[in-house]
Amino acid sequence: MRQNLKKTLVICGVLLAIALAVGVFFWRRDSAAGGTGIVLDANQAQWDSPYTVPAGEDGIRIPGYGTIYFPAGQRQVQLTLYNPEENDCYFAFSLYLEGEEIYASDYVEPGNAIENLELTRALTAGEYTLYINIQTYDPETESQKNGASVQAELIVV
Repeated sequence: MRQNLKKTLVICGVLLAIALAVGVFFWRRDSAAGGTGIVLDANQAQWDSPYTVPAGEDGIRIPGYGTIYFPAGQRQVQLTLYNPEENDCYFAFSLYLEGEEIYASDYVEPGNAIENLELTRALTAGEYTLYINIQTYDPETESQKNGASVQAELIVV
C-alpha cells in the first residue's frame, strides 16, 4: 500500500514538472513576441501620410509607389514603406529585384512606416523593375489576409 502511494506521488511529480516546463516554454515564447507570435519591426515609426490610399479588396489600403531612387554601391537606402492608418491589419514588406529578395521587414502596424532600409546587397547603377510585396496579417487571429505586389521603377544612381 505504501509503495503504491510512493509511485503515485512520483508520477504526479513528474507530470507536474512536465506541465510546468511546457507552460514556461509558451510563456517565454509569447513574451518574446510581445504577447503574440507577431514580431513588430524595430525600425517602424509613426508616419502621417500626406496621401489618400483607396481601399482595395477587403477594405485593405495598399500604397502605390512611383519612381524610386537608390544610391549605387550602398546597402543603406531610404524608402518609405508604410501601412495606412485606416487599415486594421499589419503589413510585412519584401522587395524583389529580378526575382531576388533584397529586403524583408517584420510587421508594421497601421499608421506606421519604415523609412531606412538595409538591403541584402549593394546594387549597381541602372534601371530596374522593383516589386514591393505586401503581406497582410490580422493582428488578433495572426492569420494571413489578402496581400499585394506593387510594381515600381527603380533607378540606381
